Amino acid sequence: MNTRHFLICLMLMLTAVTAFAAPRTFPSTALRGTLSAAVHPQIKIDGQIKTLSPGAKILSKQNTIIMSTSLMDNSYTVNYTVDRQGYVDKVWILTDEELAKSQ
Repeated sequence: MNTRHFLICLMLMLTAVTAFAAPRTFPSTALRGTLSAAVHPQIKIDGQIKTLSPGAKILSKQNTIIMSTSLMDNSYTVNYTVDRQGYVDKVWILTDEELAKSQ
């Protein structure tokens, strides 16, 4: 591997790392609550049972999609959005930095 290829690979790796560090932005309609698991397709937010929409996404602190069944026995502070039918369609589990920011 010559120096030019090495530098190109290094630049691509650094670009990829900074892309993961980008702050998440939330829609102005996002609500905040405490999420705990229930029987799928339902979740519990602030003690109330809510239903996930068919295409709902739950995003972890690392911004990866997780399944609602992996939430068992834990509770999380989240931002979430609700669609026009009243179903929860997107959930973001908040990082400590995001929790520190006011909504």
